[in-house]
Amino acid sequence: MHYLQIIRKLYNLAEDANHGYSEAEIAALENRLQIQIPASLREYYLSLGRNKAVNDSFNRLTSLGEIGFSEDDHLIFYEENQAVVLWGIEREALLASNPAVYGTYDSSRKEWFIDADTTEHFLLSMAWWNGALGGLRYTAYTDLETDVSPENITAVTANWQEQKGISNQLLRFFTNDFEDILVLTTELDGRVNGVYTGTNREEKYQTIIDTLNMEWGYRVDRDR
Repeated sequence: MHYLQIIRKLYNLAEDANHGYSEAEIAALENRLQIQIPASLREYYLSLGRNKAVNDSFNRLTSLGEIGFSEDDHLIFYEENQAVVLWGIEREALLASNPAVYGTYDSSRKEWFIDADTTEHFLLSMAWWNGALGGLRYTAYTDLETDVSPENITAVTANWQEQKGISNQLLRFFTNDFEDILVLTTELDGRVNGVYTGTNREEKYQTIIDTLNMEWGYRVDRDR
């Protein structure tokens, strides 16, 4: 399944619904910066670029009017919710259709890490992460020590399929049918320190709650 279809399925968006910018708006960006943006990034902005639930519920997709280059020539198009981390594509990679995405904690110091091997993988990871952090209707999370026990983490890995190779961040993604998402946050040594989940389908949410014997630090059905 194409990654845009995966995102639309998770967020329950109709295939024919337009949530993006226009070709004219993208052309204006390219004219302003005197570049062509990669085909994968163009497709995303055209299809889903204006959907705030997907792109602005935690981390934020940069609007076309705000996109620009860092001091060391990375095209910045995504930022962490407090602008602590910025993500971008190297100028010399812009002609590739689906280039790698890099992140930085301080672009002026020119220290970048590779976040995802492709733009599509990066955008998928952000849609999943944003969904679990409030972009989806039914969400829950926990970092309680009793909840992140080996037994409880085994319950996640036994009941949902891990989606590997998506991001180089300390995040692990799980789903069976792309109608829900579970995200494990980890330490550098791989130890899990948090569990996040989100879905737009109440029955899926209830299955997650029933399957995982956790207290949960937050549950949308209990704490709103």
